[in-house]
Amino acid sequence: MNLRRWAAVTLATAVLGSLGAPPASAATTPAVTVTPATGLDPAGTSITVKGTGFAPDANDGKGFGVRVGPAKDDVRTRTATGFQVSKLVKRDAVGVQIPLNADGSWELTVPVKAEYTSAGTTYNAATQPFSVYVFGWDTPDLTWDSTTALKFTGAGNPPPASTTGLDWGLKQTWRSYVERFGGTATADRGAAATPSPYRWPAGTSTWDGKTGKGSVAFGGRVTFTLEPHLIWNFELSNPKVTFAGDGTGKLSATVGYSFYGTKTAPEQVRTPSEVDFASLKFKGAPRQDGDNVVADIETATLTEAGAAAFAGFYPAATDLDPGKLVFPGEIGGTEPPTSTTPTTPSACVLSPGALTQGNLVWGFKKSFRGYVGGGTGNTITASGGAEVTNLDEVAGKPIPTGAYRFPLGSGQYTAAGEFTAQFGGQVAFSYPAHFFTLVLANPKLTIAQGKGTLSADVELKTTAGAPSPPVSKPGVALANLDLATATTTPGAGTLTVSAIKAALTSSDAFAGFYQAGDALDEPTVTLAASCATLPPAGNPGGPGASGGAGPDLVPDVAFRPGDLASTGVSLTGVYWGLALLAAGGSLLLWTRRRAIRSTR
Repeated sequence: MNLRRWAAVTLATAVLGSLGAPPASAATTPAVTVTPATGLDPAGTSITVKGTGFAPDANDGKGFGVRVGPAKDDVRTRTATGFQVSKLVKRDAVGVQIPLNADGSWELTVPVKAEYTSAGTTYNAATQPFSVYVFGWDTPDLTWDSTTALKFTGAGNPPPASTTGLDWGLKQTWRSYVERFGGTATADRGAAATPSPYRWPAGTSTWDGKTGKGSVAFGGRVTFTLEPHLIWNFELSNPKVTFAGDGTGKLSATVGYSFYGTKTAPEQVRTPSEVDFASLKFKGAPRQDGDNVVADIETATLTEAGAAAFAGFYPAATDLDPGKLVFPGEIGGTEPPTSTTPTTPSACVLSPGALTQGNLVWGFKKSFRGYVGGGTGNTITASGGAEVTNLDEVAGKPIPTGAYRFPLGSGQYTAAGEFTAQFGGQVAFSYPAHFFTLVLANPKLTIAQGKGTLSADVELKTTAGAPSPPVSKPGVALANLDLATATTTPGAGTLTVSAIKAALTSSDAFAGFYQAGDALDEPTVTLAASCATLPPAGNPGGPGASGGAGPDLVPDVAFRPGDLASTGVSLTGVYWGLALLAAGGSLLLWTRRRAIRSTR
């Protein structure tokens, strides 16, 4: 399926549910105010979000979502991650949900700041302006949707563009096609849409000013989506320009996509990986400009590998955009060393058989961390080399609730989509009032052809009064993994794979409170050779550590001591769920929710 075919598709007129409907009365029209919304302290301040006109029985009683963060495509999605605040406004609210009053009003006060980290990704209002989003929960109906921009002092506008970088827009007709039919193009991770179609920040360089040969690496990512044409995701990141020294060169980049089918089950998927994307011809020789070297790309043509990485939208030899790169350097180079000792710089490369170090950052399930982290007398502790980080913390909890970092014990590496990694250490969730301590230890990732399994040792320890005996289950499969939309970041002897989709393997694994296929936290794994320096992955967690709210606004374990009758959830049901998790789903839950509701 190529570009011409899709360009010929005529979009039907989108009919939104609110168009053509009689105007609602002022008393029932949803309205949202945010105070303050401007002049916010970048270091952190509280805002109050108020809503009126949200009828408690509207949206089938499912409630309304409130999220704070950048303009992400998944802002209305049930399992969206990466937001600084995620709350559900609902009648008969439980846990951390926000009560919706009988008159349709609600109020929420939350702290916000101009920069935060969630699921290993840092978001900054200076490059990705933040807003308060309100929407109907778990529905395509846009009746209740609103967006209120937040303005931080000294933030909200992109910083002045650097004088160095790669100015290159991929292909002008591709950008026009995406824009014409209502798609999006998002530049992030340092890439910017100005001052040219895209500017990619300059990174490391091996360019030799004496020979004119070598490479210059650039950072950043641009992601295109065009959902009406079933283009769910096409991303290009970390371009690198290599000079052959004869006026020609090549451009390589990390490219990934998911096309056609459905958004959740695309027909064509490419896990982001590096490819020689384009052949280059330079306009004249590189020239000196102060402390920088400037080179003009006169022509860029798609390679065979690049065409395949573009899913056949364009054939090989298609003309791409010209461009320009500016990077620190000096034409003419420096005099060779006078020492007779040969200098043979050795590159640090992660190759098969070279894996010796690394780590896994994974939080299991954020709502569970928040559930344990909010109880009096509870603890979440890491040992055996594992650490509690400040990544993706649950806000407002008395104990650290960030994701966990497990050190690599052993592993075998073949490629970015094919490796086995055994990690060490353990994390213990202790809830004395509920008679249990749950221990997750020694997680293991087994990946082949871009999919795999996350397993771990699970132990449920009990105390007197518990409705179940203790359980110990080593090596139980906890999650199915999918790297189709993961982000692969190569480095000097390192490979980091982040945003790996993880889904619970069994509907019985948590007594029906979590369903088979429910999203767990997305793991991030870093693998490295012995010569490499591991990139940072968060600091040990503690008071004041940054983090956003949970990805799912409906609490997965709706347990409130002293109020079981109103929630329909008994301690026995929650406890059996933990026991089944430890048993890896090998037991069948015979006390289902209807039986649990007999406690009412």
